[in-house]
Amino acid sequence: MAAYGVKRIVLESYPVLAACILIALAAGHMLNTSIGEISRLPVILMMIPPINGIGGNIGSILGARLASALNLGTVEPRLRGQRVLRGNVTASALTGLGIFSFISVIFLVITRSASLTLAFLIAGIALTIIVTLVTIASAFISFRGGLDPDNVVIPIVTSIGDVLGVTCLILAIQIMGV
Repeated sequence: MAAYGVKRIVLESYPVLAACILIALAAGHMLNTSIGEISRLPVILMMIPPINGIGGNIGSILGARLASALNLGTVEPRLRGQRVLRGNVTASALTGLGIFSFISVIFLVITRSASLTLAFLIAGIALTIIVTLVTIASAFISFRGGLDPDNVVIPIVTSIGDVLGVTCLILAIQIMGV
């Protein structure tokens, strides 16, 4: 049997993608309910695409690497005692910290608001942590359930990351009192 049969890909991907539609609607609803905050600080609209895009990209990179490692047997679906898993998580964390720091400097130049910039950085770091956990959980759960993580992880992580990105950003702005 081929490792990547069309039937298996469609059967495993379709329900996940259908669920992702609902998750995307939740992200839109989150934006809609935050319209007051966004109207008060329209610069938030400039921050949403980068936080969602980078959060999804970090999760997707980790998800692809975990899917390959699980399929190759270099990672087992457990948390402890896994050097390959630890290395990938560390790389994702450092990448997230670096890229969100870089973008925060750009936002500081654009907005000239240290508190808004700090809120973006805090939101980015929180999103990186949460997306990493969601990625690991979805990879392990799908693999244990007999699904190919390649068909499941990235759509789930990017969709959930969109909801979490908006949530983290709005919460960080409220916490910072911007």
